[in-house]
Amino acid sequence: MRYYIALFALSFACGQPTGIPVKFQAKLVDAELNVKAVPKHVLQVTRSTPDRQLVLEVTTDFDGRAEVSLPAGEYRVQSKASLDFQRKTYRWDLPLVVQAQPVSIELSNDNARIGAAEGPSPTRVIDSLTTHFRSLQAAVFTVWSEFGHGTGFLIDKDGLIVTNQHVIGPSRHISVQFDERRRIPAVLLASDSEKDVAVLWADVSSIEDVIVAPIATDDVLYPPAVEGERVFTIGSPLSQRKIMTSGIVSRVEERAIISDININQGNSGGPLFNSTGKVIGIATFGEGGGMRPGPGISGIVRIEEAKTTIAKAREKMPRAARPEKRFLPVEPTERFPIESVKATLALEKFDSRPYLFSQGDFEIAVITPVLKYRLQAAGEMQALKEKKKRSKNAEIQGTFQPLDDLRSWAEYAGGYRPTIMIRATPKLHEGFWSGLNRGLAANQGIITQAKLRFKNDFYRMDLLCGDKVVEPIHPSKVAHVVNERNRLVDITDATYEGLYTYSPDAIAPSCGSVVLKVYTEKEPDKAQAKVLDRKTVDRVWSDFATYRSTGK
Repeated sequence: MRYYIALFALSFACGQPTGIPVKFQAKLVDAELNVKAVPKHVLQVTRSTPDRQLVLEVTTDFDGRAEVSLPAGEYRVQSKASLDFQRKTYRWDLPLVVQAQPVSIELSNDNARIGAAEGPSPTRVIDSLTTHFRSLQAAVFTVWSEFGHGTGFLIDKDGLIVTNQHVIGPSRHISVQFDERRRIPAVLLASDSEKDVAVLWADVSSIEDVIVAPIATDDVLYPPAVEGERVFTIGSPLSQRKIMTSGIVSRVEERAIISDININQGNSGGPLFNSTGKVIGIATFGEGGGMRPGPGISGIVRIEEAKTTIAKAREKMPRAARPEKRFLPVEPTERFPIESVKATLALEKFDSRPYLFSQGDFEIAVITPVLKYRLQAAGEMQALKEKKKRSKNAEIQGTFQPLDDLRSWAEYAGGYRPTIMIRATPKLHEGFWSGLNRGLAANQGIITQAKLRFKNDFYRMDLLCGDKVVEPIHPSKVAHVVNERNRLVDITDATYEGLYTYSPDAIAPSCGSVVLKVYTEKEPDKAQAKVLDRKTVDRVWSDFATYRSTGK
């Protein structure tokens, strides 16, 4: 709520101290007889004096409540603007008498001035959850770590952001993204693996439109969550950003809330809002329906479970190193042009060798959209060749022509951004004793299994354009598990492979030389370095020629 200097002038002009509480409660009953709070409605409280009229503005909170302190006297309470609700307009204009005792005023359908909404009849119904989503999404971030992404929400102006601990894990790199263009570094202040809660710290001062998510308080009359209540979450599932998902509260447990709301990968750590727009929990896991119909149920950690971790984070803030105040690289917002895909598919032969090479203990793949699409289409291309052989290359009207009918490919290409991904996968190798025993057995005509294990584990990578280290968009680690046993090989091992995403100009002929450095967990300070072959640099650069020609 906002106070104007006029309030103080009013106090002195009347010769009375301010301090008599006046409470407002704004609620409307809809067509289904459901009571709806009226949030963010601005009221003007006026009192005329001999020389002028003084005005105080007060704004209701998400529960439709507002409170001020006024000197004794006679006032008028008026809506600053009409409220549109279910094809009608509502505004209030009521007298207010303030005496020695506190005053409570209820604003409802009964004392509102009701009119018909202007314009044509609406074709859709916008309910209160949609209204809450439009404002509260500014409190939500996509949280990035080396192990994937999730969601988090801002709980105070100092930059504390709550998410799930499993979203962060043991990651060395943490960042939070507000929208497609603004992403900032974050640090981990406190976490609780048992409760699956983590509190991050980011400098949000450069994001002017960010807001703090309102946290529900436990009240006997107004509990945070009620079974059967409509709830919603805002998160970043799959490749999307700030998507709203709604459901109902199925059950309220002591430490968790069970709901039918759909939590997908990327929703973890997001806020669960009740019907009044207050945070009541942290979206944590979803349990699929399996063979049963429906999406299953979801578990939400109650927000009360995060209080201890939040307190620890606030205690550490004065001693912790402040997060950097800067914007990080983000994925380009433009789509990769489909023309490049068509040109690649039209090639009879495609040489993938420039993209793939060996480097120390790792197999490296430099992945561009062109390579990705070509590999994806390899099966379809081979199927087309077999069909042509069968039909003896006869041109038949209506037959399948993948280069002419690219509707599915256009959709596929539109879902990916023009970026370079570098994957570093640890090599498999056979131990000395396994190789020796297998060799001895082979001399006797006996075939035994080759026992293979990963040579090393990925730790991190650096890409250098000339002598400058290129900052990655996403520095990621992906679990790589192999479990295969047959008469020839025995492989049961797990490791991390690196998957770093870079901007499309990270590898360019203008660099002079492009160097890739890969570090292992065994030797985290010793790089396995390789200068990229000129053919690799030229091929990667040419893959983005169409993209660059569009002026992106």
